Amino acid sequence: KALAEKYFDFNLHSWTLLYIHTAHTFYGGLVAFWVYRQSQDPKWADRARRAKFVMKNWADCNEWNLSNKLYLMEAEEAFCYNDIDNAGHLYEKAISSAVKHRFINEEALAHELAGYFFLETEKKDTAVKHFMQAHEKYHDWGAVAKSNTLFEFVQRVVGTTSGLEASALSDLSSSTIGHGDNREKNTRKRMPEWSK
Repeated sequence: KALAEKYFDFNLHSWTLLYIHTAHTFYGGLVAFWVYRQSQDPKWADRARRAKFVMKNWADCNEWNLSNKLYLMEAEEAFCYNDIDNAGHLYEKAISSAVKHRFINEEALAHELAGYFFLETEKKDTAVKHFMQAHEKYHDWGAVAKSNTLFEFVQRVVGTTSGLEASALSDLSSSTIGHGDNREKNTRKRMPEWSK
């Protein structure tokens, strides 16, 4: 009995540490890629590459939990090095993997980062679609404040839109959030309908 208790205490602790270390590596790698993109400081590129290398080793052993994270890090790396076609493909792989493995929070993050990528590469219609999906997924996950912050960003940065964007944002503005029979209409900020 004493040995079994010792095993389960250690096992729980080691899994907790692994989860924390995985999250630190993932988010640290994403931040390092972002800082490198802004500063072009090679030390940040090195930090990002090391984090991606560690994530790749883990993803090889645990595809279910980590493949979407690896794809997103690879997409951010491709974005850093202006590998535009590959970056777009990797963002889609990250999103698909997050959907397949039911990580709604990481699906939202992948859509958000893809939105920034497409905005930067002057594909505004595609960026708005990804921002819309991120907005929905963050809200579905329960991150209402994050969803609203993203709404404000899109409203401020995207501003005047083309017909396609206005139609897409109008669809989002008219949606409601369902939780069973209770409909919350004022929890989430709504995308405005811009005049054409």
